Amino acid sequence: MKRPLIPLLVALIAGITAGGLVHLSTTFALALLVISFGILFFSIKAKRRAFIFYSLIVSFFFLGILNINLYLHQRPGKDDISCYAGKNLITLEGMISKNPGVFPHKTVLIVESMRIITNGHEIPVKGNVLLSVMGNKRQFKYGDVIRAKTRIKMPHNFNNPGGFDYKRYLLLRNVRVRGFINNPSKIALIRENRGNCFKIRLEDFRTSIRNLISETAPDENGKILQALLLGEKGEIPDVLLESFKRTGISHILAISGLHIGIIAFLSLSIIKIIMRSSEYLLLRFDMLKISVLFAMLPIIIYAFVAGFGISTVRATIMILTFLVAILIGRERDLLNILALAAFIILIIAPASLFDISFQLSFTAVAALLMIVPRLSAFIPHDDSHESMSSSTVKRKVITTVLLFIFASLAATIGTLPLIAFYFNRISTITLLSNVLIIPVIGFVVLPLGLTAIVITPFASSLAIVLIQIASFFVGAAVSLINYLASFSLSSVFITTPTLFEIALYYLFVTLAVYFIDTWNRKKTRTEHSEYKRTGAVVMAGFVGIAIVSFVDIVHVHMSRTNTGYLQTTVIDVGQGSSTLLEFSGGKKMLIDGGGFYDTKFDIGRYVVAPFLWHQRIKKIDIVVLTHPDQDHLGGLIYILEHFDVDEIWSNGEYSNCDLYKEFMKIIRKKNIFHRIVSKNTPDITIGNTVIKVLHPAHPIASQAAAPGRNDFNNNSIVLKMTYGETSMLFPADITEAVEMNLVRNGNNLESTLLTAPHHGSDTSSTIPFLKAVQPKIVIISCGADNVFRFPHPDVLERYKNSGAQIFRTDNDGAVIIKTDGKRITVKCRIPKGAVRP
Repeated sequence: MKRPLIPLLVALIAGITAGGLVHLSTTFALALLVISFGILFFSIKAKRRAFIFYSLIVSFFFLGILNINLYLHQRPGKDDISCYAGKNLITLEGMISKNPGVFPHKTVLIVESMRIITNGHEIPVKGNVLLSVMGNKRQFKYGDVIRAKTRIKMPHNFNNPGGFDYKRYLLLRNVRVRGFINNPSKIALIRENRGNCFKIRLEDFRTSIRNLISETAPDENGKILQALLLGEKGEIPDVLLESFKRTGISHILAISGLHIGIIAFLSLSIIKIIMRSSEYLLLRFDMLKISVLFAMLPIIIYAFVAGFGISTVRATIMILTFLVAILIGRERDLLNILALAAFIILIIAPASLFDISFQLSFTAVAALLMIVPRLSAFIPHDDSHESMSSSTVKRKVITTVLLFIFASLAATIGTLPLIAFYFNRISTITLLSNVLIIPVIGFVVLPLGLTAIVITPFASSLAIVLIQIASFFVGAAVSLINYLASFSLSSVFITTPTLFEIALYYLFVTLAVYFIDTWNRKKTRTEHSEYKRTGAVVMAGFVGIAIVSFVDIVHVHMSRTNTGYLQTTVIDVGQGSSTLLEFSGGKKMLIDGGGFYDTKFDIGRYVVAPFLWHQRIKKIDIVVLTHPDQDHLGGLIYILEHFDVDEIWSNGEYSNCDLYKEFMKIIRKKNIFHRIVSKNTPDITIGNTVIKVLHPAHPIASQAAAPGRNDFNNNSIVLKMTYGETSMLFPADITEAVEMNLVRNGNNLESTLLTAPHHGSDTSSTIPFLKAVQPKIVIISCGADNVFRFPHPDVLERYKNSGAQIFRTDNDGAVIIKTDGKRITVKCRIPKGAVRP
């Protein structure tokens, strides 16, 4: 077989993927691995090549399952720190095992726990804790032993279709629990320099470089230099990060194969120039192999200076694998070398498969290897021996520029569907941005910065000058990035493509590459006839892809419009509320957007929007703000900014909070129709669903000052929706007083489904109200381990006594209700009886 590593890599990837999707016990997986190794041993002994190959494939498949099991499904021991997760305050003592992540508002520490102190007793423990410390003070470093007072908690997901699996993300990084510290007095440094001696010295050197950059370039240019040289981008302002994202250039801020590859290229070029200057060296040594050998040193130095993080390690392994292949004379089959690099990485760190940077890096390199050679064949080759003529130099420059453009184009083509899948955003100017920015950052800023780092110990004054020059070029690049990002259509948000659509895209690219390859080989008459046959096959493939794509587009459109159903999704937004209604005929209504009182985490951006994009929704016909509390309003800001919204409903109530002011500012800026609703609003019919506003009795007059919180709650919009024989009541955060008014005023409150008032608070869900509603289904929107301890046990008891079926977003995740007006089905993101992720 020409490329035996590729099927073995596919088997390993399939095993890791299977182990990530389905829990297969470690014992069973190990038994199957032993059996497959046994078959392999006897196949080798019997010299049965076919059996050897297939048993290798099976062995690596089960090896993948076993390896990923150690991350995701390993049971913690009795002394694991996760056994002490709960609501009690404990004193944790442990060592910082990784470089702290510093962000504008917090510092994130990975602490290797050593012991806890609770109720006056010291208990030895082990396991990693993710500790978030509020404030941006870089006072801790790797190897420090700290003592902190905190509550250890298990991480929880927002369990919605298309949601980010945060718990899995931490498990893949060997972290089971987290803690939160909002007061600096609750964490103290006990001892220093308790980690690996080499790494401590390395971190001391990195700290000196960090301080040098901060003192020489204290502005945002210095923060970008820190990202490029030290792999620390946490302190880059959000506004600047947004510009990088809009222009499709944000990948340059995370150290990857691009950075290591540029260092390798520059090192090879410099060493070649040095060797060409000496006739003795050229005659005595193999210039290519010596250049490759010496180029490894700058790569390793850069990897260590960058902190040797997991993404840096992966990129280093990938580039070094290519260089070693050149040394041993195996550089011709680059795809096999790429497969070898991926194979090595996944054997060492199988969790890398689920890392976005790993997927993007290897997809980009694979696209480069597949596409660039085919496109470069269209560049006219110069057979002239006049190497110094001006026309030859001009042609070489043009060829170099074209190759760089082809490389940027290939990387863009290769990574486009993954970027759409993970980020729901595509930059329309990414090719232009990469062509303009990467030469400046990669071939000017990086060499200057790396040179400054190398000479810092013995020529600090010159290092400062080099950093100042690098900062100047960073500033020029940032100015250009900000200018490109200012164009309104520089980036667009898109819905999440399905895995089938991604596969269809890559099939199209593969056919296109195959077609170009055949075209380039069309020289003889025989090859011309082969080209005609191949062209027919490829064109048939293109036609087939076009037909399947058209069917897929029609299916998606029809499934989101003429459904004949009313579908309601109570979204898991933690301690808040957000509900999506999809009416028969395709119109969408979003009632509230969730939100935290700590606005640093944007529920709209990280929870509600990904859910909507996953549902293939870019337009919302009506957004309802029931009342301007932050746990209902917070997520709507991002939604209004990034989705097409036709209409806003609110009760007209004013709030002094910045979020509400921003909410109104966006409405005015985008000229969105704002409807003030109350009980006086006539019934509205959307897709055969009748919408009735039951409360407030009158529009709430705007005020210069916000009323009390209870007034906000009791002024909430209460909606009742009726579709055929099915009705739904959405009472937002009303309390007992409003519930009694609704009952006394003779409103027909009887409803099949009720979203629990005020998240299950004991101030709501009174017995008279429940008797009037007579719900068959009750859904409580609340956060796991919330500080209010909602839902209240008394309220749960009332719901049980009413005979209603109870669902909770903290236990069940998103709850999806679908009805045709008669029958009603309920589906939970977390099936009943399953453990919440």
